[in-house]
Order: sequence, then C-alpha cells, then structure tokens
Amino acid sequence: MRTAITLLVLLFSMCGAQNRSTQTKVQTESQSTGAAAAAAEVSTQLDISAELKELRDMVVEQRTTLRCIQDELKKMEAENAAVKERLVASETKVGALERGLVASETKVGALERGLVASETKVEALERVNEAQQTELTNVKAENAAQQTELTAVKNEMMNMKIENAAQDARLSGSETEVEELKMAKAALEAELTAVKNRLAATETEIVNLESKITMAPKVAFSAGLTNPMQSGNTELNLIFTTIITNVGQAYSSITGFFTAPVRGVYYFRFTLMDISSSRWMEITLFKNGEKVMLLSDIDSQGHSYLSGGLTLQLEVGDVVNMRLPAGFHLHGDSTKHSTFSGFLLFPL
Repeated sequence: MRTAITLLVLLFSMCGAQNRSTQTKVQTESQSTGAAAAAAEVSTQLDISAELKELRDMVVEQRTTLRCIQDELKKMEAENAAVKERLVASETKVGALERGLVASETKVGALERGLVASETKVEALERVNEAQQTELTNVKAENAAQQTELTAVKNEMMNMKIENAAQDARLSGSETEVEELKMAKAALEAELTAVKNRLAATETEIVNLESKITMAPKVAFSAGLTNPMQSGNTELNLIFTTIITNVGQAYSSITGFFTAPVRGVYYFRFTLMDISSSRWMEITLFKNGEKVMLLSDIDSQGHSYLSGGLTLQLEVGDVVNMRLPAGFHLHGDSTKHSTFSGFLLFPL
C-alpha cells in the first residue's frame, strides 16, 4: 500500500517538473526571439510551432498517463478500503482471540490448580495404595490359611454328602411311610367325620326322643287282689282293689277296668294263684268286652300260679279288664300273690 502511494507521488513530481521546464524554455526562447533579428523571426516561429506541437503531444500523453494513474489510484483506494475492512475484521478477531486467550489462561489456571489438587490426591491415593498393598499381603496370608481350612471343610462336606445320601434314602422310605400314614389319616378323618355326623344325628334323635318322652303321656299301673275270689254259675269281673302303682290314673280299683288315655301300644301282664289241689285254674282278658286271651292250668300240688302277658294297640277310651270264668277260684290276700299290671309302651 505504501509503495503504491510513493509511486503516485513520484509521478506527480515528474509531471510538475516537466511543465516548469517547458514554461522556462518558452520564456527563454521568447526573450531570444525578441532580441534576435527580424531576419530569424520566421525560422523562430517555425521552431516555436514545432515546440508547441511537441508540448501539446506531451500534455496529451501526460493527461493519458494521469488518467491511468487516477484509475490506478481509485483501484488502490478501493483495495485500501477492502484492506481496512479486513483489518477491522482481523482486529475484531484478534480482540476475540485475545478474550479467548484470557479465558483460556483462566481455564489453564483453574486446570493447573486442579492438577495440583489431583497431584495431592494422587499422593494420598499412593499412600492409601501402599496401605492397601500391605493389607493385601495380610489378606493373601489369611486366604492361604482359609484355603487350607476350606480344603478341610470340603473333605468334611464330602463326608456329609455321603451321610446325607444315606439319610435321603432313609428319608424316602420315611416319606413313603408318611404318605401312607397321611392316607390312613385322611381315611380315619373321613370315617371320623362320618361318625361325627352319625353321632350328631343320633344326638338329635336322642334329643327328639327325650322331648317326645318328656312330652309323651306316662301311663303304668299295678294292682293286687286283697280277698279270695270265686265265680258262681257266671263269669266274674275281677277287681284288683289294692293299688300298687297307678301313674296316669288309667286303672280303676272300683270297676277293675283300665281305660286307655291316649292312642298307643300297651303291655299287660298278670300273675294269679290258687291254693286248692286237683282243680283247674282259668283266666280270661277282655278288650272292649271281647275276649283276647284265655289261660288255664291244673293245680296238682295244693297251689299253682298262672301267668301271662301281651301287647295291645288301643285307641283313646278303649277298656281292658280280666274275668274269672264260671266255676273257678282265685286266692287273694295282703301278700299280693295275684296281680294285674299294664303300661304304655309308646303312643301312636
């Protein structure tokens, strides 16, 4: 850039010096012409015309040169402006680079401080490593001892495995037995459940029966002959006047009749005695006036007993009584050798 400016200055100087030389030369020639003789005037004017023509040619040439110089100067100014712009951009970049450099230097400082801290940590880690190396040596020694102990433990485990195999065999047998016991237990539990169910049903039935028994009417009687009895030409209704038991008051010691208080099944029994020898005994039992039983026996030893019993289904109000057929005898006194009994088995 500076070289181009220097060249322009030199060109301007050369043009100015040439013009001043031309002017000086014209003036000198004019003075010479004024002082010379008239005879040389024509020759001088021709010389002047030639000089002027030469000067005009030089001026034209200088103008052309000046235009070229001006064009080059404009180009150089444009280049200079571009160079200035690049210079400004470069300076901006340099500023940015300088700021980046400052930041980098700051980072480097931080990194250096971090490096110092890291070196400190490394030294500490080296000390820790030395301690760990020492500890590792001790651990290796312990591991060697443990390896020896582990070998002994492995041998013991092998022995235990052999023993466990034998125990497993015994355990398999035991498990089979346990399964059998479980099945037997299940069967017993099922049976126990069935028994419990039957027991519960039985208990329920017992409760029902107890309720029925508690609620059912209670009928039972026993009565005896107090005096001897003898029938004439007609049968005699027997009246057992001595009451031994009369639960429910169904037997009458006045009429000798038993009257059923409820519908049900009843059991009747009698025992009669005669003390006369070589004579027949005979007794009948009636239900609602109809004969349902007759027993007879002969006395061959001075006294004899006649006994019998039966069950009867009676409706409410049915009557049962005993009769002595015509021409027969019975013994009766306070010892109650002759008795008549009956009781309700169950209601219907």
